[in-house]
Amino acid sequence: MKEQRKLRGMRAHVDELLSQGWRTTSRDPLALKRGPQRLHYRHGMLINAPL
Repeated sequence: MKEQRKLRGMRAHVDELLSQGWRTTSRDPLALKRGPQRLHYRHGMLINAPL
């Protein structure tokens, strides 16, 4: 199967966050959560969402 990911560095960063206890709450667009903290993928970056 052909690799389709374009942002391999971002994928590695997300994998690291997942290993630290973050969980995926949405895939499109990507959103992550750990306790009260939330990150959303916007314009090629993970942005800290307001609490």
